[in-house]
Amino acid sequence: MNCVALECRDDLRETAAVLDALALCHGAGGYLPRPYQEVAGQPPAPDVELRTDASDVADQAVRHDRRHSASKTGDLPPALEDGYTGTQRDAVRVYVRCEWLATQAEFADN
Repeated sequence: MNCVALECRDDLRETAAVLDALALCHGAGGYLPRPYQEVAGQPPAPDVELRTDASDVADQAVRHDRRHSASKTGDLPPALEDGYTGTQRDAVRVYVRCEWLATQAEFADN
């Protein structure tokens, strides 16, 4: 069972890191509000949607690491709750980025 949790953690971090890297390529900016209601004929800007998705997946990685005490860096931000800000969304993305880099450094050392 522990191996499954570790595998899920690694998959979640990898997905979050890839989405974050894609979002970084599109520059800085805002996020969609949650819950988001799409307006017909007015789709959200792709960069805003990508940043929002990156932070949503990063938040799931934060929640997983909190639940399983699985942080490699120890810099675990709070999970996103109602009323979260763009700064909090940025923090979960930065956390996943640092965790991903720590994982890659660990693999390089082995």
